Amino acid sequence: MVAQIIDESFISADAGNGWAACYRLVSGKVKQHGIPHARARVTGARLDSDIGAQNIADYADFMGQRYGYGDGIWNLTDAPIDLHQNTARRYGGNMHIFLMLVNIAEMNVKSGSELTLIVPAPPGLLNEVGPQMKKALLAGESGKGDGLWMIQLRKDKKPREYTIKRVITLPEGAGAFAAYRFNVAGDLANTTDRSGNDPLAGRVTVLDLGAGTGDTYTIFDGNLNPDSIAHATDDKAGVINNLLKPILSEVLNAVPEARHLTTAHIDSYLRRYTNNPISDSATIRIAGKNINIEKSILTNCERYAEWIGANKIDPLWASGTDAIVEAGGGWVFVQSWIKQWYPNRLILSPEMFAHTKHIPLYDLNGVGQLSFAAAVMKYQQS
Repeated sequence: MVAQIIDESFISADAGNGWAACYRLVSGKVKQHGIPHARARVTGARLDSDIGAQNIADYADFMGQRYGYGDGIWNLTDAPIDLHQNTARRYGGNMHIFLMLVNIAEMNVKSGSELTLIVPAPPGLLNEVGPQMKKALLAGESGKGDGLWMIQLRKDKKPREYTIKRVITLPEGAGAFAAYRFNVAGDLANTTDRSGNDPLAGRVTVLDLGAGTGDTYTIFDGNLNPDSIAHATDDKAGVINNLLKPILSEVLNAVPEARHLTTAHIDSYLRRYTNNPISDSATIRIAGKNINIEKSILTNCERYAEWIGANKIDPLWASGTDAIVEAGGGWVFVQSWIKQWYPNRLILSPEMFAHTKHIPLYDLNGVGQLSFAAAVMKYQQS
């Protein structure tokens, strides 16, 4: 346990295009909750029957509508799956806010709490979408500027109320860098190697591979280079375009009848396989057929790694980058190849440091945003 400089009202929200999660510090420890970036309209109805179990979706009532969420929601309803990914308009939009509120409620943040939200956006879009996120969240459900929002989970007897008092926006990847540089108390972490060298010194590039985008920007001696931000976001470099869509295409070639499948389905299959990478984990049943997609997963992961190496990493070394910082869940699928291809280069990953080795790559931004806030507050108090 570490000394806590930010209180429980600080919520780090990382509602990305693939996985949406929230984080907060409670008694010096990080608590979190996450769900897939997908929802569907549901009724929540139950049959009055004494025979057999029933599949009931987790759902939440939000702004007059009931939405199901969580893994497998697409199997429990015939309603269209709402994804709303990879557009500037999603930031501060209805679904973006819904996902944040569900995670806040699922973390059991007390109803009536006044909250400070730390919310990221792709660095190349931050100047555009940062103000719209702040405006939307602070406006509140009524739009009157009171910051008051309501959400009611299936298990709740009445709606929970949360008031958003402050919104802090950050470029995606900044949280990941902060996770390496600071601990959650805002203190500088010891990252020096046995020779006394700091791998975060000099020209360091954050390569954040998310579901929707791949963000690449430079930090020099701990300070962001604003000139690199405008072109930092590549909306073709994320997991959706490089893994989910190609795998989906191959599944549809094998089973043309499975036209109901979306990238959300493929994302759930991919997560199941990476959690337990054996052939059985890659067997799926669709349209009355069992197919195994392990070969497709592995082939497309290697292709993704090759593309990242050729189009992102090689140019970084050529421009004089001293170290690359891994961030984002996309690294889960390419890291083994990348590390093999660049054995003599400095590519920083969580397992290299004592204070980050327990943080999964896809949680680095969310946890690091708490570290960032604590470090700023500590600096302001000094």
